[in-house]
Amino acid sequence: MNKNLLLVFAVAFGITLIGPVPAGSAELAAAAVVLTGVIVGFSAHRALSRRDDLVEEVAVELNKLRRVYHLGKNLGGERHRQWFTDLHGHLYGYLTSFDKKDFSQYQLTNGAFRKFSYHLYQIPSLDTEKERVLYRELLESAGIVAGARQRIQELWASSMSASLWNLLLSMAALSTLAVRMSMGPSDRNVAALVIAALGCGLVYLRQADDLSSMGGSDLSKRYVENIARLELSRHE
Repeated sequence: MNKNLLLVFAVAFGITLIGPVPAGSAELAAAAVVLTGVIVGFSAHRALSRRDDLVEEVAVELNKLRRVYHLGKNLGGERHRQWFTDLHGHLYGYLTSFDKKDFSQYQLTNGAFRKFSYHLYQIPSLDTEKERVLYRELLESAGIVAGARQRIQELWASSMSASLWNLLLSMAALSTLAVRMSMGPSDRNVAALVIAALGCGLVYLRQADDLSSMGGSDLSKRYVENIARLELSRHE
């Protein structure tokens, strides 16, 4: 079991064992616990949705990068061979910039991405309708990549605010006090479990809201592994 959860249970039982047992209103205590639980549950749902959105945006970015590469490859005929060679180098450099980086350092790859995206506009003249169609599709895909990068950075930075955490902690503390004041002599174990449930909810929410717990190096590895897929398609 997680050490934080063990600590939560120890504290919960400690609270119920310390001091005399007062007479209080179980109904009012239950209302406080339910209200706190609803807010914690809603916050946890938002945090988990944020995680899913981040993984989805990473998948979109990598998918569209491969799309840009393949379109560039089709454009890279005799006249555009050097342009495509440089495009390959810039894309390789961008993906390599994730090597040995935690995903929390995502913004450090902005420079490599700017070099790659700027090069897309340096293509020589487009003389045929096929070239113009391919280039339009390439720019559309590049635009989706840029949008995904923006959303990734926003999602990573949009953790719960300190004021919301203070509110949740205050509500949990008051709910704990209400449970403690309302329990009878035979209610110690039940009261301790209710208090522990509140604590476990906060621990889980903290872990869900912390995107670094997803395994930042694993997310970065997906970018580096994308290099092998591009190299394979290059030689096909």
